[in-house]
This record gives sequence, structure tokens and C-alpha cells, in this order.
Amino acid sequence: METLNFNGITCQVVRRDSRKISIAFHSGRLRIVLPRHIDPLPIIGKHKQWILKKHEWFERQRLLAGKLELVRRSNQEFLDLVRNLSGRYGAMLGVKPSGIGFRRMRSKWGSCSTKGKVSLNTWLQALPDELVAFIVFHELAHLKVRNHGPEFKALVNREFHDFRELDKKLRLFSLKIL
Repeated sequence: METLNFNGITCQVVRRDSRKISIAFHSGRLRIVLPRHIDPLPIIGKHKQWILKKHEWFERQRLLAGKLELVRRSNQEFLDLVRNLSGRYGAMLGVKPSGIGFRRMRSKWGSCSTKGKVSLNTWLQALPDELVAFIVFHELAHLKVRNHGPEFKALVNREFHDFRELDKKLRLFSLKIL
């Protein structure tokens, strides 16, 4: 893996045995995936305006994320909160997970397996209650609706009318924590 500096922006270059080229920001970091034989500089130059604009947006988001306050709660307080929320929301939705587990995740706050097990990111322990509640509800809602389509969004919207704002807050916390 190579690293380039483009106008003060660190660019991670990944080379693969494929024809596909992709340029994306992951957690605010520029990453370009290229076939092995292609020079990255002309590709980066071609997309210079998009890269600079996106980088500026991420820098503004990082400043906002830096102002966020993390919550300090013990493991037991966090476990009690999740149990209460999962009991309340499970009853509301008419679902019961086969289990709830905790693990470090690099890019998401939670997941729900096809077998009904909910996994929550341990970093949720540092988030405000409303965001923990939103994630727990979101994952339990997947026991009813497996995708993120209109039915799922309507279900989430019934409990969290401001779910789009909550999603934005989660993205900011992702920049701060994940």
C-alpha cells in the first residue's frame, strides 16, 4: 500500500488485480483503489475539485465532532441502559432478539444477524442516551424488517421523528470515536 500527499491531503493508494478504479473518503481519509499498472496522479488530478471539496467538508465535520461531549458511564450502567431499552423496544415492536452482544466495530454502531442476534459497538457506552436508544431501536427493528427500505424507515420514524438528525449526530460521533 502506498501513501501520497495531495495538497496536504494524505491519500492511501491500494493496488489490486482488477480494472475498477474507485476514489472515496472513508472516515475522512482519502483512499484510491487502482489496477496495479495505473499511475494514481492523473486520476487524482482529474478529480481534484471533488477531492478538495470533500476534504473541506470532512474538516468542517471534524471541527463539529471535536466539540461533542462523550458520556462517562460504567459498564454496569451501560448494560442496564441497553437491557431497559431492549426490553421496552422489543415489547413495543413485538420482537425478541436471540441475544445481545457487545464488540468493537470499526465502521458501524450495531448489527443484526439473520439468526436474530443483535451486536452493539462497545463505543456506544460513550454516547448520549438518545443515540444509544436510537441504535438499540434500529437494530431491534431489523428483526421485523431486514432492510433499510420505506417500511423500515416508517417504523423508525414512528419512534424517532428526528431520525435524520440522529443519523447526522452518529456520523459526527463516528469521526470523533471510530
